[in-house]
Amino acid sequence: MKASLRLSIAFAPLAVGLASAAMAQTPPPAAAKPAAPSTAPTPSDAIIVTARRSGENIQSVPVSVTAFSPTTLRAASITKTADLMMKTPGVFLSGSGGRENSIFSIRGQSKALSGPGAAAVVSYFNDVPMPTFGSGVATFDLSSVQVLKGPQGTLFGRNTTGGAVLYYSTAPTYTLNGYLQGTYGNYDDRVVEGAVNVPIIEQHVALRVSGQYEKRDGWTKNIGTGFSTLDDANSRAFRIGLKVEPADWLHNVTTYDYYHNYYNGDAFALIQIYDNPSLIDSLGLRPALEAALAAQKKNGPRVVDDDMTRPERVKRMGVTNKTDIDISDPVQLVNIFGYRRTRVSYDANVDAVGPLPSDGSVPGIPAGTPLNLLDAGATQNVEQFTDEVQLKGRVGGDKLRWLIGGFWLKSDPIGPTGTFAGIGTVPGVTQGNFNYSFYSERSKALFANLNYDLGWLVTGLRANAGFRYTWDNVRSCTAADIHQLGTQNPDDCVAGNPNLINPATTRAKSSAPTWQFGFEWQATRDLFAYVTTRRGYRSGGVNSPTLGGTLASVQVFDPETVTDVEAGIRSDWNIGDVKLRLNASGFIGWYNKVQVVLTGVQVTAPGCIAGDPVFGAPGSPYTPDGDCNPQNDPASGTLLVNAGKTKVPGIDLDGRIAYHDFSVSFGATIIDPKQRKLDVNPAVLNYIPANGIPFYKVAKQTVTAGAAYHHELADRGSLDFNLDYYYSSKVSEADFAEPSYDLVNARVSWNNVMGKPVDLSVFATNLFDKKYLAIGGASGRGIGFVGDIYGAPRQYGVQLRYHFGS
Repeated sequence: MKASLRLSIAFAPLAVGLASAAMAQTPPPAAAKPAAPSTAPTPSDAIIVTARRSGENIQSVPVSVTAFSPTTLRAASITKTADLMMKTPGVFLSGSGGRENSIFSIRGQSKALSGPGAAAVVSYFNDVPMPTFGSGVATFDLSSVQVLKGPQGTLFGRNTTGGAVLYYSTAPTYTLNGYLQGTYGNYDDRVVEGAVNVPIIEQHVALRVSGQYEKRDGWTKNIGTGFSTLDDANSRAFRIGLKVEPADWLHNVTTYDYYHNYYNGDAFALIQIYDNPSLIDSLGLRPALEAALAAQKKNGPRVVDDDMTRPERVKRMGVTNKTDIDISDPVQLVNIFGYRRTRVSYDANVDAVGPLPSDGSVPGIPAGTPLNLLDAGATQNVEQFTDEVQLKGRVGGDKLRWLIGGFWLKSDPIGPTGTFAGIGTVPGVTQGNFNYSFYSERSKALFANLNYDLGWLVTGLRANAGFRYTWDNVRSCTAADIHQLGTQNPDDCVAGNPNLINPATTRAKSSAPTWQFGFEWQATRDLFAYVTTRRGYRSGGVNSPTLGGTLASVQVFDPETVTDVEAGIRSDWNIGDVKLRLNASGFIGWYNKVQVVLTGVQVTAPGCIAGDPVFGAPGSPYTPDGDCNPQNDPASGTLLVNAGKTKVPGIDLDGRIAYHDFSVSFGATIIDPKQRKLDVNPAVLNYIPANGIPFYKVAKQTVTAGAAYHHELADRGSLDFNLDYYYSSKVSEADFAEPSYDLVNARVSWNNVMGKPVDLSVFATNLFDKKYLAIGGASGRGIGFVGDIYGAPRQYGVQLRYHFGS
């Protein structure tokens, strides 16, 4: 088959029209084409993935990968990023401090839970990396979602130490087709979704427009002074895709996407109070907080006391531009250009309570004084440009496959950006700090990869080697603000600004080589084996605001690296009419200069004076840095620091058994993360949990299972039954672990009802209405309590889908 090469021509936003510049993408996965009515999958079904930037059978790829087609996304009732966990063991896809601040954790690696820092797992939309903060993707009208595990970077995009999540929108085609779908569920959930694909010039120009709107009541009642309900939804999103192919050697696809969610916010519940002396004692709030915890337990997880009045608002938009040019049959040039803009603003009631009365035990705070224990918030306004160029081809038929490329990223703040923290404030009288972190990034990299046929040695054996060198440059202007509270712009962050406290610019540079080397063996058509070793890297960065006292030494943190080894098999076989699949991978990664986030570091207490003890030392009140100045304490009480060395060994398993129209699938991931050496700056040693280097958002065991049955009804359509099960062991959160839980989802679909192009489905997620903690809030012995967000309750509904065209 002739290989295609695409040189992309960068587009300005769609409203402006075509401009010049270049950009590209590999062909979308075959499994990502518009789906026919679902059928029960069998082990012989080929799933095509682009984990190595070319279409390959998932059973012949030397990396642990889980892939979803449009059919599997609908069958599993996957409507949000977090839902992917139901079918992907070993992956945590949720949020931090809220559902919209997406966190992706794979093999014990994730982005920082708060503040700036490179992500260990990067999400991509149409091969363009998403910004670190607010990086979710609306999951409507997607052609494919792929979850890659392990270090990435020698073939495409940004460096990662944990993995990557690839989202692909459905590209325009030269047939008139589309769908209109409506969903209604409990909590008055209303979702309208649709797409239309229009060929404009046959085989030359095609347009696809799709969109989604959701409005849902909150599933948590608020008895506080804020909104009456929380955990609601009020989102809208759309995409416009334009394909232009003026010649058979030139192919261009441009996609504009937009997402907006404006809702009341997420409900934090009070979970636990620590016995050790902490912030709550420094404010005289322990008796009141204990009473609040008792009330929380009595009311249950769906009733909270929240005093936040600012709704959460998220806006994301972007343009991706991809073009292929066939230079010659074996040689291809690829360019991928992306523009992303993200705006996020929210307040979070992370202490999970309203104002509490102080008990009078602290000098200077009269008994009965109402205090807000800990409120937080964030505002992010970020603009990102990226471009990636690839030149690839083959030599000697398929003897040698080669690829060389480069990657460039420019990310800057375009408005107020930072976090808010109010500790021990008196409602209507005092207020907390807004800590600015105007964070600019520049990243560039060169990479190359070779894949060589060793069939002369062993039939089906190939060697693979890749190398990358990356240069990262971070500039951060940090400052505190107790007057304007989040209204200052990047250009305002200068010395002499009377609205800012201690504005200062800090720079951090890092660079590193990364690589991979391995062997892959296609022993037979149905048996594939591989072994590989990889080097991964994520850049260093800058904490905010401008730190003082003993914490000045951790203003900057260093890069983190990992070296791993992975070996695995992919196998299919038949026993009579029974078709079986079994895949297994074993891995171990050794991490150095591990980047970890420390929480509860902002605990300066009223009445503190310079020279009082730091946290962990005898005496009270205490301060995190020894200077008793809350204006230079870490933003939101969190710091990102290097903590030493760890290792993460584990096993990935997945398989399937199919008999005619019935199939059962299963998967499991078992990891055992361990500390090798604790090596942390003494200034923050007391904030390291008692059990050593923390692993955030990590479950040591996750299991998935599914059953599917397909039944034809002749000219009346077909029936599909799907049942999915997910289990997670406890999930680590600093000094706290969210308990283990399991979930069941179910769906029944009548496709092509009475021979018409209409599908009717009923569904239920969290079928048994399990109460489980899903998203971390504030926790740590320094602040003295744990606030967390519960996962979604049972949701059920009916869905009607009309589809037309091929």
